[in-house]
Amino acid sequence: MKRIAIAALAAATVFMFASCNKDKGAQAAQNVPSYQGVQAEIDPETGKVYDFGGMEVTVYDWWTNPDAPANSKSEEDQRAFRKWLMDTYNFKIVQKDLAGWGDHPKEVANLIMSGTKDNVVFIIDGRSAISGLQNDFWYDLGKIKNVNWNKAKWNKGIMDRLRSGNSFYTFNTGKTEPREGVIFNKRILEENGYDPDYPYDLQKQGKWTWDTFEEMCRKITRDTNNDGVIDQYAMASFYTCFGIAAAYSNGGAKVKMQNGKFVDAIGDENSMEAWNWMYKMFQNYQLPQGDAQWDYWQTAFVNGEVAFCVMQEYICQPNGTLSQMKDDWGWVCFPLGPKSDGKYFTIGDSTMWALPNIYDDATANKIMKIVDFYTDDVPGYDDPDSWKTVSYLQGFRDDRALDETCALMVANAPERLDTIIPDYSGEYMVNMIAHGWMTPQEAYESEKAEIQSKLDAVNK
Repeated sequence: MKRIAIAALAAATVFMFASCNKDKGAQAAQNVPSYQGVQAEIDPETGKVYDFGGMEVTVYDWWTNPDAPANSKSEEDQRAFRKWLMDTYNFKIVQKDLAGWGDHPKEVANLIMSGTKDNVVFIIDGRSAISGLQNDFWYDLGKIKNVNWNKAKWNKGIMDRLRSGNSFYTFNTGKTEPREGVIFNKRILEENGYDPDYPYDLQKQGKWTWDTFEEMCRKITRDTNNDGVIDQYAMASFYTCFGIAAAYSNGGAKVKMQNGKFVDAIGDENSMEAWNWMYKMFQNYQLPQGDAQWDYWQTAFVNGEVAFCVMQEYICQPNGTLSQMKDDWGWVCFPLGPKSDGKYFTIGDSTMWALPNIYDDATANKIMKIVDFYTDDVPGYDDPDSWKTVSYLQGFRDDRALDETCALMVANAPERLDTIIPDYSGEYMVNMIAHGWMTPQEAYESEKAEIQSKLDAVNK
């Protein structure tokens, strides 16, 4: 996504300066070029500034037009810095679309199998990750020796997404984009006797939990005119977002990695406790769908009919759905379950970068070092809080959403594994639970065998 590329500007890191020995390092440092205080990096093998001899690298995604003009000052600064990098280290790199989103996996596979002689890196998603690993498409990045993978800019969650021991096959930079969270209507909270910022206060105190959330829902959901029919429901949430967030909030998941294998985690104790809690919450406090469209929950929240909505952050963005909402609203993390680790979170489902397994080790190291330079921070954009300035995070109605909630989210964003399993969904189960058509155990048993077969396929 474009947002990932923008967010990469905000990762906190600096160039690592290396030298072969004191004499060579001192000699090279005398003529080391710099850019706004950033000194060029020395190749430890030569004792001189890295020189890639004009090597050309292409980064293929499905959205970038390299000829498009810069649309912001930060993008202009990024381009200027990257030009300096290319001139200083004598390489060329361009990022551009290989195909549209729909054809991207096929074109990635075609280019690799064709034995391209070009130096390429791919930005992929779950559709290519596992299938590529099964077909030996991806180079083992654990063998790369000239990249410092401990730099703060590297997203550790993405590096661990396809990891087995010291071997890993995907990477990315920057903070993970906030996703699942809870939006709350401040007017409705106030009308029901709560301070409009009460969820923020609970979260700050570490007391925003299943119990406190349910207590609020219980108080808000009521028959306002004593006719025996519930008139005010507490929430209208998207069941897919609520379900996965509930599982992670209790130490669960749909899929986990154990001993290098993908394993079914839907039926484990922590996950099942979360599904059962979700079942209760939707039966008691979720606004019924009735004859409305599938996304009725979104309309209901925007219209001020309910107090809470569990959804992803994108509807909070400047041009998102909530930009049209009249009532004031806030944004907190999903509440913590009884088996949680006590840390508030969001759930990552990020794009991944991968190097094709078609190069010898020397070439692979050169390509990855060029990518290392290409993804470094622009001077002036390396403040630890600069991630807060990205455009898609500017739609919130108050400072606490960004300074407190999003700060907690980007600090703890485990990457989903179920979304990289080919043909795996698991949405059937949470759909059955949310609508009360099956109990969690019944829903799990109904698709347990199919889930296991898909995991077996990728574990071969």
